[in-house]
Amino acid sequence: MSEITIRIGILNAKNLAAADKTGFSDPYVVMRVNHKKYKTKSIKQTLDPVWDAHFDIKVSPKKTPTLLSFTVWDKDTFGRDFLGEVTIPFKNIFDRNNQGVSDGVPRNYQDSNNYEAYYQLAKRSEKNNVSGDLCLKFGILEDHVGDVKRYSDAWDLLNL
Repeated sequence: MSEITIRIGILNAKNLAAADKTGFSDPYVVMRVNHKKYKTKSIKQTLDPVWDAHFDIKVSPKKTPTLLSFTVWDKDTFGRDFLGEVTIPFKNIFDRNNQGVSDGVPRNYQDSNNYEAYYQLAKRSEKNNVSGDLCLKFGILEDHVGDVKRYSDAWDLLNL
């Protein structure tokens, strides 16, 4: 397992700030990993969007990201409005996958003991109108759920 595939789930958000005159937003998320951008679809007129989007990235000791960045935007006809961001050190993506308990154990994405977690959105500056939480899930992608020890050993090989 010199190269592993990590599935990143951008599942939903709750209690986002309203950016439009209607009292809602048209939110979408841009995720940045290793100078690559991944984007969810925009959900119209909501403060509690459900994207259920999944992105798979391959990582190896030579190609391991240091940070994952998730920025929530409001889509407008001409431009976009900032709604908040979450930045997670890659080495910490499994810290909250056990129902919010910090155990740091890498698990298969489909493992019944692998849970999503909510991350509070942060401002970039004091003038930003930011509220809400982003729900994310991380896991190792394989066709079958393997032994947690095997995943931990593979994770350790990444030298994080």
